[in-house]
Amino acid sequence: MSKPVSKVTRRIRSEQVLNAFIQVIRQNLPLDLQNTRITADDVIYVLAYADVHCLSIESACQELHDAPSGNRLREVLVAALPNRACMQCALNRMFCQQLHPSLLKGKRDYNIAIDLTLIPYHGQPYEDKKEIVRGAPKSGTTHFHGYATVSIVHDNRRFVLALRFVEYGEEMADIVRWLIKRVKALKIAIRRVFLDKGFCAKPVFKVLKQHQLSYVIPIPVRGKSGGIRNLFQGKSRKTTYTFHSPKYGAYTVQAVVTRRYSKGRYGRHASKWFAYAVAGLPAGISPAQVFELYRQRFGIEASYRQMNQVRARTSTRNPVIRLLLVGLAFVLFNLYVTLRQNLSSALKQPLKSPKRFWLSLRRLAFMIGRAIEHLWGINDVLQNQTCVLFS
Repeated sequence: MSKPVSKVTRRIRSEQVLNAFIQVIRQNLPLDLQNTRITADDVIYVLAYADVHCLSIESACQELHDAPSGNRLREVLVAALPNRACMQCALNRMFCQQLHPSLLKGKRDYNIAIDLTLIPYHGQPYEDKKEIVRGAPKSGTTHFHGYATVSIVHDNRRFVLALRFVEYGEEMADIVRWLIKRVKALKIAIRRVFLDKGFCAKPVFKVLKQHQLSYVIPIPVRGKSGGIRNLFQGKSRKTTYTFHSPKYGAYTVQAVVTRRYSKGRYGRHASKWFAYAVAGLPAGISPAQVFELYRQRFGIEASYRQMNQVRARTSTRNPVIRLLLVGLAFVLFNLYVTLRQNLSSALKQPLKSPKRFWLSLRRLAFMIGRAIEHLWGINDVLQNQTCVLFS
């Protein structure tokens, strides 16, 4: 008996994908345009084209035939944008609007992941020194613009729920508290919180305990001896660990240490220890299960990698524009996550391959780019001197 073949019920055009992306932006992005013929749709189209092709605003305007001047559009955009706080609220409204209504009913709880991404920055602050955060060297600089996000996993789909601009000197505990309150404001029940080792500190533990949340946080391993390394012996087990900090004092948490064997994977044959600070986990869970549980977070972390695939580039010092470009990249990522299970790439010979080809993020981005090119056209490439390659 032959296997059933999925039937194509509707072909999706590039204009439909563009409209789905533009609609959520147009409804929530406040642009106070005055004394200009440039419309809000013109600005959004240029930003969308720059996003999907990872271009700057100037490059996008030069590429599109009917686009306004890059300099003029930037002048209009800077004058029309709200302040950073209002921009952050507008982006978070976009994320909320993209969520399925079932997520906001609060009938079940979800795992969430809080993370911090640093985008390298070469230059001076725009208005305030707090705009720039410091970090380990990356891309030739120790100066960054920081963005904290909270994501959710639902039906194997990862949505970004909220975005927050991080200022210099801001405590991790304050960032975690703000993001948790944002999730609760959406009436989304939290089952468990996953954080990376950068959040492993006493103030963060206190915030999570205050909200009575279950969590899994890896404990950083520093130095060649002492500290958490004292527990790396014997078998995998549950135990306790006391943090000692000159700033925050001593604090004891429940801990899990697990030993994993590479078994030849990635060319390694040795074993490696992992340690986690945990709370609120089921009593019968094993250390190996905690390791597998925390691995769910790495799928959420992939959203940053994919966000950078559709993020417009810029050299501006204005943190509001930078926040807007990062936020729009996450909006496009959320749109992709929403459509991924409902759209697939058409095959030239679909009957010969039962495998379903999921729509990739780059393919979705190219569809948006083609729709904008159809509306505005592409500038021609001119030959200034004779070239033997072109006859």
